[in-house]
Amino acid sequence: MNHITQTTQLERVEHVLGSGSGILDFAIDGESAYRTWEGDEDADWDIEDVDWVENADEDRFLIYPEAEYFTCEIDADRGVVRCWCDE
Repeated sequence: MNHITQTTQLERVEHVLGSGSGILDFAIDGESAYRTWEGDEDADWDIEDVDWVENADEDRFLIYPEAEYFTCEIDADRGVVRCWCDE
């Protein structure tokens, strides 16, 4: 698991695994491990262009994009995450 600690933009995000506690794990095409952003319950995150949401287990859920991938920007300093589809 790779922790996101600085502002970054992720391309080719296949899905996002989220939790009620504010942790988001990003599955990147071609990578075997998630990239993890540890926010908190009041974190400001917005995921657009969602095709469907699937319950993974208990408080964990998977968010899938309408297109093949999401692009996600993480502003680590402000605790803001935005994801959308480019297509």
